[in-house]
Amino acid sequence: MDAATLERAILALGRDTALVARFRADPPGVGAELGLDAEWAGVIAGGDRDRLRSAGVVDGITILVSRWFADDLGDSTSKGRFHVETSTPLPDPDVPPNLVFAGGCSHVPDLLARPEVDPPDAVERLTAGYRRLAERIAAAEPDVMIVTADCHFQSFRTGAFAVGTGASHTGSMEFFKRPDIDLTLTGAPGYARAVVDAVRAEGLEVEEAPRIDLDHGLIVPLRQLLPRPDLPVIPIITQPARSFSPFGARAFGEVLRTVVETRGRRVAMLATGGLSHWLDPGRFGGVDVEFDTYVLEMLQAGRGCDLGNLEPYALLDHGQYEFLNWLIMLGLTGPGVRGEVLAYEPMEASGGGWTVVDLPLPEPADA
Repeated sequence: MDAATLERAILALGRDTALVARFRADPPGVGAELGLDAEWAGVIAGGDRDRLRSAGVVDGITILVSRWFADDLGDSTSKGRFHVETSTPLPDPDVPPNLVFAGGCSHVPDLLARPEVDPPDAVERLTAGYRRLAERIAAAEPDVMIVTADCHFQSFRTGAFAVGTGASHTGSMEFFKRPDIDLTLTGAPGYARAVVDAVRAEGLEVEEAPRIDLDHGLIVPLRQLLPRPDLPVIPIITQPARSFSPFGARAFGEVLRTVVETRGRRVAMLATGGLSHWLDPGRFGGVDVEFDTYVLEMLQAGRGCDLGNLEPYALLDHGQYEFLNWLIMLGLTGPGVRGEVLAYEPMEASGGGWTVVDLPLPEPADA
């Protein structure tokens, strides 16, 4: 059952107390009048807000089913748990034909700067995941790579996503006492400006950034994954400290589809960051394995795009602020593409739940 149908039914009930009374007496029958099947009519009648949220219904609407329809002032049937909703069939993947790779990985600085702080076996498993992902990117033979990362040290003029339009990008990990770990990337100015123009044409905010100072967010993954030094790279930088919209990040990625479909170049899309990761004073080092597992299961189920329906607090509360970077990638691929988890390691010393995920893309229809 799609979220729009569920929301329409709940709002219709919320406007009509007589309809609510009839619904409470006969959920399947009245639910059918509202376009609901018997299962989801039972979910609403039972006040199961957790299940409704997993289907993408916003909390401002889900609260009606417990506190208003059932007069449950304590909201006692809701536990705040997240689960993967699989009752609604997945759509067939609709991937832009020029998109030849999509995946994501963490950009933990200690992995290169001082890997000895974490357990050696965990470091090796995570590094092995990077190696496998590198092989798949190389096999895809991209002409250009789009990479998302969040802002760490550089300050931009706005709170918008920033697209690097420079002819080159350079930087080092000097902030981690490793200026020797540096990187210089070739840019793709024309392609990057096409991204900026497409986003603005849709009425979304974007900042054109002629200069992107590379930090660990791009250096850590690309030193391990870039298939060749001269491959043009377009960095897209999110700024979760200034603006945090999971829905907006996914919408940004959806606009990228138009550019990828029309520019005629083979594109690899790499998201970086997280999963659970807190920089808050007193909270660094925390790892939320339970929520990380939920996110990874959503990706494996082909429902990663649905994470853009969560209200922002749900991600922020679980240390997932870097997931904006992933939602841009998921907006580009579209729903229905199942992820393959190549590695996941909770590492408290380096400060998060680190992962490597490939999203194997279906063969184009004309292949």
